[in-house]
Amino acid sequence: MRINIALLRGINVGGHNKIKMVELRQLFEMLGFSRVQTYIQSGNVLFESDESEQSLIKCIQGEIEKVFGFSINVVIRTAAELEWITKNCPFT
Repeated sequence: MRINIALLRGINVGGHNKIKMVELRQLFEMLGFSRVQTYIQSGNVLFESDESEQSLIKCIQGEIEKVFGFSINVVIRTAAELEWITKNCPFT
């Protein structure tokens, strides 16, 4: 299984689009993802899945809209991609 990071855009900012991380983690587990972890109130979720990026985005965005009643954008990166990004950051 591949480790993925879901970056949920525009949640828990300025009191809008609030999602408790425990509820978000439960939603990801309900979707069948394994080893789900959330990071503070950031809307960032680590999880394992071998589904494609587009499939994950469609699934997660659709379920969040269905369960929480608002539409957000989701960005998916693998752990390897995120590691490459941090190692190759042009800013010191």
